[in-house]
Amino acid sequence: MIEILLVEDNPGDALLVKESFSGRYVARVTVATDGEEALGVLFQPDYRPDLILLDLSVPKLNGHQLLKRIRRKIAATVPIVILSASGNPDDIASTYANGANAYVEKPTDPDQLLRAIQAVGRLWIEPLCRPFA
Repeated sequence: MIEILLVEDNPGDALLVKESFSGRYVARVTVATDGEEALGVLFQPDYRPDLILLDLSVPKLNGHQLLKRIRRKIAATVPIVILSASGNPDDIASTYANGANAYVEKPTDPDQLLRAIQAVGRLWIEPLCRPFA
């Protein structure tokens, strides 16, 4: 089973991500609604996600701070994809400098957001589902 940690405080976006992945993959999506909750989930014994989806504007510990902490504690082999409404070039550059693997600007239209989430799945989840030759 694919384990995904979604750090997202918007319930509608979180539901869309969960529904998108549950229909296509054998995946469990754990949702943390703020940065502190995400750290609590991440550092549980025996928990290792296959993918982290991170919104930058979560409360308590924002996405930039959380990304830095995650990369100090978790190997770079766990991909982190930023899902953010921000298209600010400084945000994008900062996340890559701090170890993000990809940056996806969240569209405001739900259909476009769904397509963006599906693209993330094709790039980061499907390769984990296929047997090696």
